Amino acid sequence: MNNLFIISILLGLFIGISHGFHTLGESKVTVSNQLEHSKLLKVRCNKGDNDLGEHIVKIGEEYEFTFNDSIFGTTRYSCKMDQGPNFKHHQEFVVYDASWSKALEVTCKWIAREDGIYFSLDGNPPTRKYVWDGPHILNN
Repeated sequence: MNNLFIISILLGLFIGISHGFHTLGESKVTVSNQLEHSKLLKVRCNKGDNDLGEHIVKIGEEYEFTFNDSIFGTTRYSCKMDQGPNFKHHQEFVVYDASWSKALEVTCKWIAREDGIYFSLDGNPPTRKYVWDGPHILNN
């Protein structure tokens, strides 16, 4: 009888823990507008069917969103960026993929500049990854 009681308690704890820990640490994506000539940056991000809405980012400002990673390592966000004033130059790409880092909390920073879009992971120096209206990835 004692063994059944202990097994029941352990099973209850395991189920409670598994429901409480379906996500890992809080990760963050930041999009920074460092364009020139007062150009606006239009940003629309999503995770699958979950649309985060459209955001207009002025020069020198940032758009940021945070989220919890899935323990299964399947978290992935994409964004489309358009630069103003007429929003004729654009690029669409993955801004976060759980496979990029083994850390529990990841910070991805994307910087929109005139010559392209730069990426920094966890505070490392930014490197240019995309050009406006160009190929989806540069060979750096």
